[in-house]
Amino acid sequence: MEKTTYFWTITQPKGNAYVMSVLFLLIGGITVGIIFAMKGTTIAIKDGEVVIKTFLYGKKIPIENIDVDGIRAVNLNLDKEYNVSIRTNGIGLPNFLSGWAKLNNGNKALVYLTDRNNVLLMPTKKYTLLFSMETPDEFIEKIKSAL
Repeated sequence: MEKTTYFWTITQPKGNAYVMSVLFLLIGGITVGIIFAMKGTTIAIKDGEVVIKTFLYGKKIPIENIDVDGIRAVNLNLDKEYNVSIRTNGIGLPNFLSGWAKLNNGNKALVYLTDRNNVLLMPTKKYTLLFSMETPDEFIEKIKSAL
């Protein structure tokens, strides 16, 4: 009768298989979170606040903290000073950027970008908010009427 002897190879994970399972679950959870962040981001004006709901980086901004006269629609392909120079904390994928960043003009910004052509630029007391939306002018009109 022949005896078989097995040897460890570099293709077999050493240690606990649970570590690999947890790693795969973590990566899967992050992937699902990013998908929800991309699909479920909303902005609304409610009870004297601008409310941003998203998987990560949600925010409530009191209207009194917003420079209402500085709000405008921008095209980031033309207005290069408002482009993100470095992402400091957030999620960045092709055609999706969400989180904290530093702009080319040096300002700190909270960004929710999917479309660079239609962007709401909303300065606050502490940072600038950049938010892609189809009708930024309509939002600007609503926030000015909320005052």
